[in-house]
Amino acid sequence: MIFNKNQILTYAAILMAGLLLGWFIFGGSNDHNNDHDHEIAAESGNEVWTCSMHPSVREDGPGSCPICGMDLIPARANDAEAEEDDYSMVMTEAAMKLAQVQTAQVKREVPHKELHLPGKIQVDERRVSYVTTHFEGRVRDVKIDFTGAPIQRGDVMASVYSPELITAQRELIEAAKNRDRNPRLYESAKRKFLLWEFTEDQIRNIVETGEVQDEMEILSPVDGFVVKRNVVDEQHVMEGTVVYEVINLDDIWVVLEAYEEDIAWISVGDPIHFRTRGNPGNSWEAEVSFIDPVVDPQKRTIRVRGDIQNANHDLKPDMLVRGNLHAGMDSEKLMVPASSVLWTGPRSLVYVKDTSVDVPRFEVREVELGPKAGDYYVIEEGVEEGEEVVFHGNFRIDSEMQLADRFSMMNREPGAGAVPVHDHGDMDMDDDHDHEAMEAADDDPHEHTGAVDGATDDFRQDFISLLELYISGKEALFSSDFDAAAEAFRDAGEELESIGMHRMDGDAHMRWMQQYEAIEGHLNHILEAGDLDGQREGFAALSHILIEAVKNYEIPGVVYHQYCPMEDAHWLSTEEEIENPYAPETMPSCGEVIERIDR
Repeated sequence: MIFNKNQILTYAAILMAGLLLGWFIFGGSNDHNNDHDHEIAAESGNEVWTCSMHPSVREDGPGSCPICGMDLIPARANDAEAEEDDYSMVMTEAAMKLAQVQTAQVKREVPHKELHLPGKIQVDERRVSYVTTHFEGRVRDVKIDFTGAPIQRGDVMASVYSPELITAQRELIEAAKNRDRNPRLYESAKRKFLLWEFTEDQIRNIVETGEVQDEMEILSPVDGFVVKRNVVDEQHVMEGTVVYEVINLDDIWVVLEAYEEDIAWISVGDPIHFRTRGNPGNSWEAEVSFIDPVVDPQKRTIRVRGDIQNANHDLKPDMLVRGNLHAGMDSEKLMVPASSVLWTGPRSLVYVKDTSVDVPRFEVREVELGPKAGDYYVIEEGVEEGEEVVFHGNFRIDSEMQLADRFSMMNREPGAGAVPVHDHGDMDMDDDHDHEAMEAADDDPHEHTGAVDGATDDFRQDFISLLELYISGKEALFSSDFDAAAEAFRDAGEELESIGMHRMDGDAHMRWMQQYEAIEGHLNHILEAGDLDGQREGFAALSHILIEAVKNYEIPGVVYHQYCPMEDAHWLSTEEEIENPYAPETMPSCGEVIERIDR
């Protein structure tokens, strides 16, 4: 191809412009940044190099990050503007992006909560009638001879023969003949029949005919359905025998089961909307009319009752229902996203972003939790309206805080000894490296991983069952099976509940009370998660507590404390082989054995 002079000049001009622009963007800016960085280094006497993923790493020169192996970069100039201490950490923009840190403002509003409560239809206990014999006798001619039979008030149910009843009839007839002279005697004889639950018509028939009946009819006192029949023809009965039980279904109860943590939200008068399992297309409404004052010790639930009119008898006793109850508090409260709260037993933590500096800086705060309102927690103390809290990526920040030996979810005393850091390498660990890792862990134990006095053998055996369900959940996360993980951790919650909080004495009792609440909170976090990422965040926090508990109570058996530096995440396994539950698709074998826990 032949170019003319004008074309050559045009291409040359474009080339020169491109080179000049590249120098300004890359050469000039780099020189400026390098000079600026060197100015900072000159002021401090040393140039500081850090990792974009792990800003807690501080080295005197270039190299690789000891945690993830990434190349170190010079610390930025404005890092100096945001000072770190035992309760805060500065992150690079790159680290924030990799950790997917997201924040939300603390808001003030009236908390509302939608409660989804299981329950069933039950008979109104006030609508149950018992047909009872008030004298000794023999039942004859049973008319209602099967349960479930509909019946109306005044219908004949059976007849009864009784010598006592015959004597009473004679007394009534004689008293009626002389009632003008002795009305009190007549009223007394008549009252006896009324107390025996005979009707005015039956009494009038005896008086008017003047004849003693060998058998008298037992009549239904109410409309309803016979739910129990306790007699047959010619059966001998004693005084007080219940011969029939009748219920009226025109008015019934819907009884819902509310969990302990929901009790504070429920008040008499709250509206209830519910559906039956057999007819989910129809819904019914009721109001809370009664809240049981006693918690079921097995289910840990409390009964919430509503009254319903049921004239068409569409609702049957023992039908299963699912109720929705919308509840709200009386005043405005400070609220943060539920995922922003890190449970650690009686203490709960949030990470607050410092908006006064240009560099991302996060401060850990202890907060006093109120009740949970949907996807939010009420905060009684610890944050202010308008502050920004981390609701995604807070586990990653907490891991960095722990690695830097600062105040964090698992480190109550900064400077007491951080979690040991291990080289990631290519994940091919030899025996020497594994041995060194275990020795390092033994030389630098966690503050709360020592054995405590007061644990019992019964508790240890029950804890093993909880640990087995945890392992099942870990395996489900490794398989990326959301439903299987949810089922395993749901079962773990039930097992935790069966273990209970009050199982030991002394130091073990105090420690377990804290850990119980933390484990319960992390299990709830997992069960409320809508995806695998959410489950894994809760699993990371749960693992910290269980690692501590296994050591505290000297749980028998062999488990491996494993750690993935790329995810800054820990877990327990019954197998030495690494199966990373946090990144099974991309790094299934990323990790190493921190220690073998053998009791």
